[in-house]
Amino acid sequence: MSLQNYTDFKLPKDAYLSFDANSLKELIIERLNENEVFTDQNFEGSNFNAFIDVVSYMYHVLLFYLNTTSNEGTFTTATIYENINKIVSNLGYKPLGDQTSILNISLEATGLNSGVYTIPKFSLLNVGSITYHTLQDILFEKTNGAARETLEISNDILYQGSIKEATFTASGEEYETFTLIDAYTSPQIKTKVTDAANNFIADNSFVLYVRDSVTGEWSLWEETTSLFTSEPFNSCYEKRFNHDGNYEFKFGDGNNGRSLKAGDTAVIFYLVSDGEAGIIGKTAINGKNFNLYSSTLFDQIKSQLYTNIDESSLIVPADLPLISTSNQYASTPIRSAETVDEIKKNAPKMFSAQDRLVSKQDYENLINREFNNVTRPVKVLSNDEYTSQVLFYYNKIGLSQGIDDSRTLLAQVNFSTSTNFNNIYVYTVRTNEMVIDERLPNYLNEGQKRLIIDYCNDKKDITHNVVISDPIFKAFSFGVGEITDTNTIDDIVRNTFLRIDVDRNVAISDAGVRSKIAAIFKAAFINLNLGDLVDIAQITRDILNIDGVEGIETVNGNNVTPNLSFVIWNPDYRTQDSVILTRDYKLQNFEYGYYYGISDIPTNIDIRRI
Repeated sequence: MSLQNYTDFKLPKDAYLSFDANSLKELIIERLNENEVFTDQNFEGSNFNAFIDVVSYMYHVLLFYLNTTSNEGTFTTATIYENINKIVSNLGYKPLGDQTSILNISLEATGLNSGVYTIPKFSLLNVGSITYHTLQDILFEKTNGAARETLEISNDILYQGSIKEATFTASGEEYETFTLIDAYTSPQIKTKVTDAANNFIADNSFVLYVRDSVTGEWSLWEETTSLFTSEPFNSCYEKRFNHDGNYEFKFGDGNNGRSLKAGDTAVIFYLVSDGEAGIIGKTAINGKNFNLYSSTLFDQIKSQLYTNIDESSLIVPADLPLISTSNQYASTPIRSAETVDEIKKNAPKMFSAQDRLVSKQDYENLINREFNNVTRPVKVLSNDEYTSQVLFYYNKIGLSQGIDDSRTLLAQVNFSTSTNFNNIYVYTVRTNEMVIDERLPNYLNEGQKRLIIDYCNDKKDITHNVVISDPIFKAFSFGVGEITDTNTIDDIVRNTFLRIDVDRNVAISDAGVRSKIAAIFKAAFINLNLGDLVDIAQITRDILNIDGVEGIETVNGNNVTPNLSFVIWNPDYRTQDSVILTRDYKLQNFEYGYYYGISDIPTNIDIRRI
């Protein structure tokens, strides 16, 4: 059909972009006036004019929905969680839901005879009204009879929350899917808070058992990232946090993963977290004893789970007072479900990695996504980078080789083979309590490192050997002078202060100036990650931008330096690695910077009115 058969509306092709109710109404009236048949359109209040209003505003709404639908249909423009969740499902990406706090524990036993013992999964510790569960069995060996002994345990991770159970009966369909309804509140999904305590189902807490309808036997099924890479005999399922904020559990078809038969019973054990209220501090469980979890369903499962274990090795209620717990570290923060922006950032990276750890970027992307409630963003070094950067650093400070450093040696022994090639070195810092008492470095504990190692082992290249390494901490403090044998770092830190010149005519108190400067330093250092730039120039500008501040000097006795001056040192090698600088400091990828005694900053500021 020829284009000449169309009426020429004398509109540009993109005119629809500027249409709203008013412009559409004006266009209709303009067209009617050109025909000179109708006149009532020009009179507000006439029936014809009212009809034009209805048509204009109706089309305005339709255009709005058309534009919104178009935007929400593509990955780059979608802004609504439900829409982006559906879009990334086509990539096989599974957004993370809310994750509960986890806790590392230690165990001691007194009065328990020598032998190998098992504390059953789901056993719990109560800290007031707060509950922590183990989601795996804890195995340990008692070696020195009934004497008091610190135990080496197979699993030291507990998860905060209360155990719940959800039961489903299979119909026998291929790729059968069960949906666990979240009756609580995921803040990323729902705007109406339905639970005053902000409880949520913890995404990192699911344990699933299936009872065979023919044999009556229970079996543990494992989560897999994709059923299409699973063998027909694999007892596995896919889990997805869907667009409604509920959890979908999909099973195989007998070709891609084992299928469910009609009448099979699936039981999902999961935790309902107490949110922020469930986080506990260090030593909070010291001296407490486990309690065993019991329910009608779990007792049935348990009777089959532990049939191959010697009854004398299974911990029973009478044994619990003989085993005491402790925690050297506070529990981790909770983690909220991924936001739209986080999904947009993570989905392409995960799709590129294909759930495999091959490149440095794969390691960083996947570990950062899975463990951001345990660690700050990680940095990964190849073997070449480790040799040229880390070993070079140790050589520069006087160590002949890296393993002369005790922490490097410990990482090598715990996580590496006897060789030093094909290693992947993962450097990371705890997400909380990075520094003890604002002064001493605090590293990931062995349990947290083991979580990362176990995650990597299932996805890494067979030739890779992953080593979780402790970073080198660099302490910063005000500092002027010269570092000598007689002029120690402690003396410099203790005697150096900031002198701030403040305009006497500006109405700001000395305490107000000190408070603002302290806030600037906290903001600058609290968000530092491995390999970041400590931007001293920006800190200086921020201080000078405070109302009334005219100048800055760093003072130590007779030594006075304009602007900011810092002493920077490695707490483990104070004399070998220390420097005084007045310029920006770039951390290496295996270095983490912190301010030494940051709460003391206000007391180290002298205000001079000019």
